[in-house]
Amino acid sequence: MPVERRSKAGFTLVEVLVVVIIMGILSGLGVSSLRSAVMNNRIKDAGINVSAYLERAANDAVRLNKKVCVKASGQNIKTYEGACQDDASKQGGVIDEMKLESLNEFTSGTCPDNVTNFTGGAITLAPHIGTSPIPNGCLLVKYGASDRRAASVKVSNKNSIYYKLSYNSGSSWQ
Repeated sequence: MPVERRSKAGFTLVEVLVVVIIMGILSGLGVSSLRSAVMNNRIKDAGINVSAYLERAANDAVRLNKKVCVKASGQNIKTYEGACQDDASKQGGVIDEMKLESLNEFTSGTCPDNVTNFTGGAITLAPHIGTSPIPNGCLLVKYGASDRRAASVKVSNKNSIYYKLSYNSGSSWQ
């Protein structure tokens, strides 16, 4: 009597394990790339928000036709009435404030284009007709414990005054 063989339909356990391992390796690579992209986007957004905040503070100085003080420390940035004072009790009332997203904070360091870093101090904005009251310089924002930084930079040269966002992933400013 002939032996009847049944055909197998399906995969062996070894084949399934190989496919699962390959998928695990590929997804692990994807997660690390995704994490890096998320950090890059968060620091860029923080830099854009700080640039917009400085523009708004400059507009407040012109609108109120008085000096305003912008102070940045930790995760907070605030705009006060009047020139910056060393004694916080003598500082004018708060006009505006913003808190950075978690993990982002103002930091010290070297700004791009060899401009002054305002962090650790304060910026007094005096209203000027036709020009921005923001002095040349930058505010640096750092993302958590990473090497990613963003700088809201104001630079003026003979022909123009411009604002730009510079981004640093640890190696060089872009």
